[in-house]
Amino acid sequence: MQTYTHHPEEQPNGGTAQERSIATLFRQLSRDLGTLLRQESELARTELRERVGQFGSGVTALGAGALVAFAGGLVLLHAAVYALAPVFDSPALAALVVGLVASLAGVFMLMRGRKRLKAEELVPRRTVESLRQDVEIVAGGNGPRTQ
Repeated sequence: MQTYTHHPEEQPNGGTAQERSIATLFRQLSRDLGTLLRQESELARTELRERVGQFGSGVTALGAGALVAFAGGLVLLHAAVYALAPVFDSPALAALVVGLVASLAGVFMLMRGRKRLKAEELVPRRTVESLRQDVEIVAGGNGPRTQ
């Protein structure tokens, strides 16, 4: 009985064609993963830049609201002494009423600015979702799911 053995073709570098093909695939995979990581990193930077811009807008509104409330409170308290003192028969009571109104307006502006500073707004959602999909694909999942 004659036995046949398979001898893969030897390559000039000493490896077989299959070994060379696997090495090529791993090099390509390494390059592709590097490209993917660079692209994900750029997406994260871009998204964080957008979020920081929104955060800055909230801080500006908060500062402006506080400044306006403070200045308004001072002006209104001062005006109350002159305008409402005869009505209340007391400059102190008139200043208290006007100061309360100014303070409420300032609190409203501060609350509006605070809403813009929510921590979850800084999360780069698109990057997180993209990375989640990349992990699913690499782990052998079905990739992105459409709903």
